Amino acid sequence: MNYQHALNKSRLKRIIGFIILSIGIISSTISILRMLYFNFDDGTAISGTLSKIFKNLISLIYENTQFLNIFWENCPTPNLNQLYTQDNIYFILLYILIFIGSAVYSSGKKLAIRLNEINTMIENELIHESIRDGETRTRQEMRNNANINDSSIFSQVHQLYIAPLIITVIGGVFLKLSGF
Repeated sequence: MNYQHALNKSRLKRIIGFIILSIGIISSTISILRMLYFNFDDGTAISGTLSKIFKNLISLIYENTQFLNIFWENCPTPNLNQLYTQDNIYFILLYILIFIGSAVYSSGKKLAIRLNEINTMIENELIHESIRDGETRTRQEMRNNANINDSSIFSQVHQLYIAPLIITVIGGVFLKLSGF
């Protein structure tokens, strides 16, 4: 692909990645807050006191984020006692959106960095050709002749495969230690 096509693709990937990442973060955060609100109290005095504090805090967050009402109404509430429920599966899918959005955004950013490097090389080439009295090409001709390879989001092993596992294990340990 040429320079202009790669530039448009880079912008599109960053916008789409940001949107997917934002939806994943907001949905996952609201799902976790809903889980804490509905499933924190197990009947003991300590958990009752802590759940009252969490419920007040989550209620305050809910009241101040009414513009996110579509998320508050539609996000699943995970249940750690029954792992194979429909809400847990939806939560996992929304959680995976965070990493997919991050990988798409990162791919677009890598392409933008590569385009910046190519633009610098084109500037250097224009300077070299202006010093020589030979035939000079225009910046647009050089950009059209540049062959730019795109990177796939699936080649980002860390963001798509390793990071979700590590964060899930850390979150699971944290929830087990907190009494869920």
